[in-house]
Amino acid sequence: MQVSYQYQGKWHIKSLLEVVVVVGRPNAQSEVGIDLSPDTTVSRVHAKIWLADELCWIEDLGSRHGTTVNGTRITARQQLKEGDLIGIGETTLRVNASNGK
Repeated sequence: MQVSYQYQGKWHIKSLLEVVVVVGRPNAQSEVGIDLSPDTTVSRVHAKIWLADELCWIEDLGSRHGTTVNGTRITARQQLKEGDLIGIGETTLRVNASNGK
């Protein structure tokens, strides 16, 4: 899985081997697979992105500011499609589940 994310105009790309990835801002009590620091509107443990049966899913983990997919706030797990834009805090993410395969 490959995740592109943008905060304050700068894009980053991260390739991940994990099937389940937590997105947030780490501290001593929480580890995350995608660190969205310094965006302080992102919760420590904000959302989870995972692959299951070749489908990509996202779920908000009770974050303070919520998670959006294509501008709509999600309230339950949601399947992601290629090109979907995810909003977490002031950061925008895009997931490529196939990782170019």
